[in-house]
Amino acid sequence: MGAAILLSHAIFWPLVWPTTPDIELPEAAPITIDDNGIWRTANSSLERRDGYWFFVHRGNAAELGANHAALGEFLVQRVEDAMFAEFKDLLPLPVQLLLPPVLLWQYRHMWDHLPQEQMEELWSFAETYADRHSFPFNSYQRGLYYHALHDITQELVGNPWVDPSIAGACTGFAATGKATRDGHLILGRNFDFEVFPLFDKEKVVHLFARDGAIPVLSVSWMAMFGVVSGMNAEGVWVSLNAARSEGRNRKGPPVALLVRTILEKARTIDEAASILEAIDPLVTDIYLIGDGKTGEVAAFERGTNRMARRDPVDGKLSVSNHLLTDTFAGDEGDLGLRTHSSTLARGLRMDQLVSAEPLSVERGLAILRDRLGPEGRPLAPGNRNAIDALIATHSVVADVTDRLLWVSTAPQTQGPYRVIDLLEELDRAGIDSRPYRASLPEGSRAWEVDALAQSDSQPVPAGDDGNRGLHEESVSRQPQDLPPGSLASTGEYERVERYRSFLADAENYLNDDKTGLALDMARRAEALYPLSAEATRLQGQALRMEGREKEAEQAFHRYLEQYPPFGPNYNKVVTWLEERQALPEVERSDLDGLR
Repeated sequence: MGAAILLSHAIFWPLVWPTTPDIELPEAAPITIDDNGIWRTANSSLERRDGYWFFVHRGNAAELGANHAALGEFLVQRVEDAMFAEFKDLLPLPVQLLLPPVLLWQYRHMWDHLPQEQMEELWSFAETYADRHSFPFNSYQRGLYYHALHDITQELVGNPWVDPSIAGACTGFAATGKATRDGHLILGRNFDFEVFPLFDKEKVVHLFARDGAIPVLSVSWMAMFGVVSGMNAEGVWVSLNAARSEGRNRKGPPVALLVRTILEKARTIDEAASILEAIDPLVTDIYLIGDGKTGEVAAFERGTNRMARRDPVDGKLSVSNHLLTDTFAGDEGDLGLRTHSSTLARGLRMDQLVSAEPLSVERGLAILRDRLGPEGRPLAPGNRNAIDALIATHSVVADVTDRLLWVSTAPQTQGPYRVIDLLEELDRAGIDSRPYRASLPEGSRAWEVDALAQSDSQPVPAGDDGNRGLHEESVSRQPQDLPPGSLASTGEYERVERYRSFLADAENYLNDDKTGLALDMARRAEALYPLSAEATRLQGQALRMEGREKEAEQAFHRYLEQYPPFGPNYNKVVTWLEERQALPEVERSDLDGLR
């Protein structure tokens, strides 16, 4: 038996071990801290700004990886500690032991589909990083799997330890041309990934400037080499929204690393689409892609073996997590996501808000902070049917025409949004921005044109190529940060946190069969926000467990009237009421999307 086990290990591990790049590790450079508190090593730098970290990555792939570990190691350790704690808390011990070898085997071909430079960057990071969690994967293997976390989670949806709502939460929009107040391409999105609050509090804006590649601005977290929300210096934008469809592929690249590839290579939306179509990804996603030079934008629904394009209507486009093109009509995977997430309600609400009037950056932010349901229906804070369910790891608005990005600061969407000028950041990092400025379209970066005209003491002639088509009377302000949300500015956010704590207490008491305490906590939550569907559901569940079925039935009726999100809890309530022949008729517009 022992010999058989040894033989199986001898066969198994070489088959699943990722390829190691045949390169030398860059020589370690000293870390210095300048008078402005910026940490530097070689050509890379890290600084804490007001509400986020800003990380400049310069050099070849191996240098990027090594310097990423050297400067960001302290935050990576915090993230890994949180991840390992979550892993142990979430998964039963047998699953903890069995899942790693299963994943290694299922995704053993994933590395074969990564560009050489990404393998070098990941390997160099792993070799530089001081690893404290070497079991069951070493830091190189973990780095590869971290970047496939989105993909693997999507495939695990449906297992009892994975909440289906994780697979569908993000919402975004785009508007261009006459659909915006100044004709610019404006995009925005909430990246809803609530598993690790650290990703919100310690968010990182990365400026990747790898040798020979187009510089890329990305919003994510430390040790994230891929991109989920990003823009390159050529004015190409790509953001990801999770989706599901039939078909499976375990031989493609993780989608976040695929987006990095697109942004480092594409100078137009057509080039981005060509790269996306040529590489079959691991899972299905919606890629919102725009080109600030032309104003063109589209949502590409990319499955594991097929792709479809959805263009704006009257210059406006909204995305949540369900698929809308004919290519995926009737898809069972897509129907499953509609049934187990809030994508339909958020999509309806986004359509209504985006269609209402021409967009600006300020109005785009108001949309991302919207906490109402379809048709403006009032909801309790945190209801997943809202565009802003107060779970965003990051939220961004971009004027891609001007190469500007506004990024949220904690908590979620409620802190100020800090403006980041990609071209100015290039200059600040010692990267020549002139090739990218040369491609700016007419009407872009008006504040620079006005400043130049004023310094020359000359009027600004309309339509002149030198000022990109501004009118003489135009006077534009330097781009500014955007103010905090109403919950933060009024102090209401503290009440929301108290409400959430009561809900969590009620859930925990129910898990411990302490129904009286659960009922008390749920009622305290309801007292803070009477429209809370979750507080009502928890009351109904506690009453049902106590055998008070008539009272439970009444509570569940109220729950269904409070516009709860679709998902396992909703389905359990509906099933219980159907069994008692007590399911009420409830009107809600998102039900049409399930038919």
